[in-house]
Amino acid sequence: MARQYEYKARDASGQLFSGMILADDEAGVAGHIRTKGLYVTQIRPAKANLDIGVLLQNRRKISTRDLSILCRQFATMLEAGMPILNCLAVLAEQTENPRLKDNLHKVYKNVQEGMALARAMEEQKGIFPDIMTSMVAAGELGGVLDDVMLRLSVHFEKEHRLNEKVKAALTYPAVVMAMAVVVVVFVLTFILPTFVGMFASMKVELPLLTRGLLAISGFITKYWWLLLLLGLAISIGVNWGLQKTAGKELRDRIILKLPVFGPLVKKVAVARFTRTLASLLRGGVPLLSALDVVKSSTGNMVVSNALAASQESIKEGEDLSTRLGASRIFPPMVVQMVAVGEEAGELDKMLDKVADFYEEDAQDLVNRLSSLLEPFLIGFLGITIGLIVISILLPMFDVIGNINKVM
Repeated sequence: MARQYEYKARDASGQLFSGMILADDEAGVAGHIRTKGLYVTQIRPAKANLDIGVLLQNRRKISTRDLSILCRQFATMLEAGMPILNCLAVLAEQTENPRLKDNLHKVYKNVQEGMALARAMEEQKGIFPDIMTSMVAAGELGGVLDDVMLRLSVHFEKEHRLNEKVKAALTYPAVVMAMAVVVVVFVLTFILPTFVGMFASMKVELPLLTRGLLAISGFITKYWWLLLLLGLAISIGVNWGLQKTAGKELRDRIILKLPVFGPLVKKVAVARFTRTLASLLRGGVPLLSALDVVKSSTGNMVVSNALAASQESIKEGEDLSTRLGASRIFPPMVVQMVAVGEEAGELDKMLDKVADFYEEDAQDLVNRLSSLLEPFLIGFLGITIGLIVISILLPMFDVIGNINKVM
């Protein structure tokens, strides 16, 4: 397991350098330092220091943006004629993401020992996606690794933009709903009981709406721990169910049938499928191997199962377009474009055009979704708060009416 090492080294002129490196052992540290033209004078394990910030940083996810930058820098150095080992050493030093830096050091070490680059990447489980390792393997075999890295950079950049668009569409309603829940719970548990106590001292008969909200307020105040336990139990149950293949498929089927989000999820899945398959085919990966990679990248089990069935049919000699149409998952336009691409021998180009279309279509749907959700959520929040305010005002009207009668 990799750990932090402190080192001191000197260059040819005797100038002293020091720093910290993440490596498996001291030999790995020494090898990395020598690649920079320095002479090692001291290496020792770094002192244990509990730094929450560092711990959280080491858990940082490797995003498609990180991979895009990595591939573009790799392509640039390869085009300049740098050997793969030197490229890996520079990338490991320059990369800001700690997890990616750690794994690049491991890839460097494996390649230095004679392992192929694609195989070394596969050894780092969960770090480099299947599309990357498959295309790198094809690039190494064909001697066009620089072109492959450039294509991967473009692919990951487009994937990053698509992910950001989807996140933007889902973040706003999630934040508004969370704020609504917090506001409603605060009003019910802290503000409403204060007014109700005042009305009780005046012996005012509370209307039905106020009594109903008061009952909800009392339940939340008294059994808040039960609600937390119930929420925790539901969360654990759902997560357990989603660990199962049947649970994931059921969830994805439900999502695809949702009124507004269903079409958005399908468009995103189609865009990912066509973009990834186009990149793999252009990178020299055979169709069957490409489908094996693509079916795990769509983000939806229903679409993945349809691609798995297509893969089996292609082995038996059936066209990809025929099987995609039979699945009834993919829109007719996708099926037709794939058929044209197969007939013309330009399937990768047709898939790219389909991906461009569905990415733009998904963006338009995201924009419309944001426009529709904003007034709906504001109206929902206003109605909810309005009902609470009315439940407080109605007894006050009774108090004012009684005062007028007495006067």
